Amino acid sequence: MRMTKKVCRWLKAVGEKAGLGIDLTLYVARHSWTSIAKQRNHSLRTISKALGHSSERTTQIYLASLDNSDVDEANNDILNGLL
Repeated sequence: MRMTKKVCRWLKAVGEKAGLGIDLTLYVARHSWTSIAKQRNHSLRTISKALGHSSERTTQIYLASLDNSDVDEANNDILNGLL
């Protein structure tokens, strides 16, 4: 069995045990790790290397697709208005 398949099975089991309500997949794990690394101000070079990108430009494009700060800000504003 390929390692990727094993990791996918392990992640699914972890997600079920944690009661996440969604399938924990490599995509979800990769997306989450990248979002957290960006929020904690890790360098573009480090994130790019971790993702296995051959170009930091690819990483910049990927990070831009993850940037939901404007949506997060709007959600916080709306939630605070309800309290």
